[in-house]
Amino acid sequence: MVMLSIATSLDALAVGLSLAALDVNILYPSLMIGVITAAMSYGAIKIGIRLGTLFGKRMEIFGGVILLCIGLRIIISPLELF
Repeated sequence: MVMLSIATSLDALAVGLSLAALDVNILYPSLMIGVITAAMSYGAIKIGIRLGTLFGKRMEIFGGVILLCIGLRIIISPLELF
């Protein structure tokens, strides 16, 4: 979680610097980013609750398998096997 928060902060820093370099009024982009992020987070929570009650433990296992596949892909990708 710490690494994810650092990556998110660096991403926000890069976007902020880019908008400052382009001399853009920050109000509209920040409002749009906030509204879209809030809407997508709300939708993801609702979908997660619905799938959690529908599939239960199987959904947790499926999520774990997906994360393992992503991790393996990250480890194997420098080897250029795929």
